[in-house]
Amino acid sequence: MPRAPRFLLPAATLLAAACADSDLRGPFFVTSPGGQVPVDETYEYDAFAAGFVHPVTWELESGPAGMTIDDEGLVSWTPSLAQLGTYPVEVSVGDGETRVRQSWELVVHQNLLLGVAYSPRGHTGGSTDDDVVDHLAGHDPWGRLIAFHSPWRDSVADAGSYPELALFAMAARSDYGVEPALGFGWAAGDGTADLLSESDMVDNSWTNAESRAEFLGMVTDFARDYQPRLLFLGNEVNSWYWTDPAGWADWLDVLGEAYDSIKAVSPGTIVYTVFQLERLKGLGSGTAGWMDPPHWNLVDDVAASGKVDAIGFTSYPYLEFATPGAIPADYYDEIALHWDGPVIFTEVGWPAAAFAPFPGSEADQDAFVDTFLGLSSGLPIEYACWLFLHDFDGQAGTPGFQDIGLRNNDASVIRLADGSWQAAVELRERP
Repeated sequence: MPRAPRFLLPAATLLAAACADSDLRGPFFVTSPGGQVPVDETYEYDAFAAGFVHPVTWELESGPAGMTIDDEGLVSWTPSLAQLGTYPVEVSVGDGETRVRQSWELVVHQNLLLGVAYSPRGHTGGSTDDDVVDHLAGHDPWGRLIAFHSPWRDSVADAGSYPELALFAMAARSDYGVEPALGFGWAAGDGTADLLSESDMVDNSWTNAESRAEFLGMVTDFARDYQPRLLFLGNEVNSWYWTDPAGWADWLDVLGEAYDSIKAVSPGTIVYTVFQLERLKGLGSGTAGWMDPPHWNLVDDVAASGKVDAIGFTSYPYLEFATPGAIPADYYDEIALHWDGPVIFTEVGWPAAAFAPFPGSEADQDAFVDTFLGLSSGLPIEYACWLFLHDFDGQAGTPGFQDIGLRNNDASVIRLADGSWQAAVELRERP
């Protein structure tokens, strides 16, 4: 579309700019530049200065490599991933007698939300109120987002009521400005479902009519009452799939019904479900003991349903690879072959110490921060979350996740990856 001639700018615009300008004796800039742009998107600033009598020329006095300005003052630039950062920019315009300049800073980001899973010091049992407040109030260096992964009910008797953790997450949003990424899981990490009901303590599947109705009613009412921006239904659902392959179609029906009901009461909520990526790829036999073939058909089913706004993944490549350097360069590219919408990484991480059969070291954990962000950079990521800020207590019960925090349990040890994650937030998170 052709740009409008400059003399057609509204008189009121010129007058307002002139009145706001501290020096009315000469030319002045009428327009103001934007200060941020995502990588791979074009930044344009149509600069205009008023008060010149003679024809003018424009110059880009300083700016990043590749930035241009045309004869009418249009600044253009498309930054690459390698150009993340903050750049000083200055343009000037003059008529041979007078020249005026305009300077600003331009932030190039990766258009991400980043964060950590809810994990104050001693977070699985020994957290004090001060620890929790410190974690929530001071979350910004690790990203604006905190992930709260909640079971869909606190007990069978409480089914249909809001889980306490979900209410806590919404209170944190109000009290501390946290961007909560909330999930309602209905199966354990090993795939065991939690779908028995008071009226049916035999049918542990989505054919349990009471549990199905309680789940759908709860997630719909919660969305209506709290208008969450991010809400996932079902965590690592492919792990559950291998316990009940025949029930997959029932879950797709529930997901579709939940999506429609949530959208009816909270249209802005991003609804998604989550897969375990390494298991999805058919990896992890030597550590997690998984012997499953690749099963991307499950992602295809969710994508074809049209009943999600994004698809989420947990990703722990150390379940297959000894070091971050051993992860193939195209490791995350396969996702795009099955889903072209927003991608979410609800959990990522690497251990800071080895615990057989799982590898790990502080140096490898640190390296994985940039390795993950680099290898996944071709995907349209909505957010990515490091599993824990602090190690959880009782680690021995889950050896595959020992020492995965950016800090140890009581924060007496701050690992190298902590600084690298904060640096990634500073560089890559959208303003």
